[in-house]
Amino acid sequence: MQADINQQSMPDIQEPSRDKSQFLMSLFLCLLSALILASLYIGLPAGLLAFIALIPFFHGLFSADKKDSFLLGFLWGLAFFAPVLWWIAPTIFTYGKLPLWAAWLVFALLACYLAMYPALWARLARKLVRDWRYMSVIDIMALASMWMLMEVAKAYILSGFPWASLAYSLCKYPLLIQSADIWGPYGLGFIIVVFNLILWQLMLPRRHQSLREGAGKRLIWSMALLCCLASALLFYGRHCLYMTDRGTARVAAIQGSFDQSVKWDPAYRRATLSRYSDLTRQAKAEFPDLMLAVWPETAIPFYFQEDSDFRNQVTSLAQKFEISILLGSPSYFYDVSGHLHYRNSAFLVGPDGDIRGRYDKQHLVPFGEYMPWGRLTSWAKGLLPTAGNFTPGTSSAPLNSNPFRIGVMICFESIFPRIARKEVAENANLLAVITNDAWFGKTSAPWQHADMAIFRAVETRRWIVRAANTGVSRIISPTGQVISQTGIFQPGFITGRVSLNNRQTFFVVHGPYWFYALNLLFILSGIFLNMEAKKRENNE
Repeated sequence: MQADINQQSMPDIQEPSRDKSQFLMSLFLCLLSALILASLYIGLPAGLLAFIALIPFFHGLFSADKKDSFLLGFLWGLAFFAPVLWWIAPTIFTYGKLPLWAAWLVFALLACYLAMYPALWARLARKLVRDWRYMSVIDIMALASMWMLMEVAKAYILSGFPWASLAYSLCKYPLLIQSADIWGPYGLGFIIVVFNLILWQLMLPRRHQSLREGAGKRLIWSMALLCCLASALLFYGRHCLYMTDRGTARVAAIQGSFDQSVKWDPAYRRATLSRYSDLTRQAKAEFPDLMLAVWPETAIPFYFQEDSDFRNQVTSLAQKFEISILLGSPSYFYDVSGHLHYRNSAFLVGPDGDIRGRYDKQHLVPFGEYMPWGRLTSWAKGLLPTAGNFTPGTSSAPLNSNPFRIGVMICFESIFPRIARKEVAENANLLAVITNDAWFGKTSAPWQHADMAIFRAVETRRWIVRAANTGVSRIISPTGQVISQTGIFQPGFITGRVSLNNRQTFFVVHGPYWFYALNLLFILSGIFLNMEAKKRENNE
């Protein structure tokens, strides 16, 4: 089936007959696409496949009946998110104290929720594009914009969960991700979708007559767009990689590697503090110019804000070796009504032993650190006995210990571009990610979590020190290059020299909102042009 198209009229493309064999072929292509893309997040070192991984999905979707589009998009989403996020079920079972069946049910519900986004995109894409074999540049841009706005919605709705966004498949390729300092990860995801759509269009068979009668012009414009985007991506990436400055201040990430099952056992409190102290001493002994040591989220299982022998050991360590220490610890406060509130915090100890400041985690993990939506979910508290009752912080101000102005992200916060952007906008000259990924076990999750921090470095052009309890700890340059890293479940430390700059990127200053508006403009243009084409056909 193929319709001839001329310059005067553009009749509707006849829909393929809705038969079982056609649906099964489309389903196969969609599942193949999802599995190829998912493999890039679970260890396959071939991120460049992202530029072609969606082609089978697009072909299966558009060659099937319109009525099947939502279902195919939903099944694509399930096939993608299930292998990427399967670790959620054993994590909830082991540490959430839920029965195994309930843990897998929670995972299944999450996967179904996330699959609704590609399902909705698929349905809207089939309604928007009428002439899918000969799409215009505006059609392509509109479809890519719809995909990106779906990813943006996923990052905000229900507290947000931007895990496995398209751009993160490129984290191993610094050359290709430098434009994140202009439009964040969603701009790169937009380019990935555009590449897939254009390459798919170039692969479709066409009649010579249709190429002579106008469709060829659309292909030429599409190829021109493809060449321009590829050239700009490579040129800008090469330019930025040459601008890396040499570090002047040495920092260290300390990885204690305590299993989650013993982390809060009072019997291990002294051993925990001793291990972090010993690793810090070793780092200072090996690198006398060490100026900052970063310990992970809740590295010390006691309230650091309270005056105690444990706290004095930390402050004495910093004073003795004349280094600053950033560490994670739970904290608490009483509100004006006398009610007790808990927070997940980070404290900065200066080289003189004084506590220079505290950062309180702002974006908490729903159903993990708090129960969202008040009474709507309060009934589920009994089903999740380990769910915390933390209160979010409100300040993004950096912690200061000369020469460092440290913007802190605690665990979950590192997957949100807006957190790092706000901290750098408040003049942070170094970013620190402290996290406890022991929950994930020996799965791909610690690596997925660590990879997203690479984009925070590029977006803000700041060095990042990432300290994880059981790994992956990293030192990341402003170009997204991993200078040093640890394995998982291995105690140790890594060090590196970082530069401290005050330059603010386009993304930090202007944010991503201009890009969201541009996406909306592309979508509206696509809708308008397709409506105009339909009106002309009806008049003729």
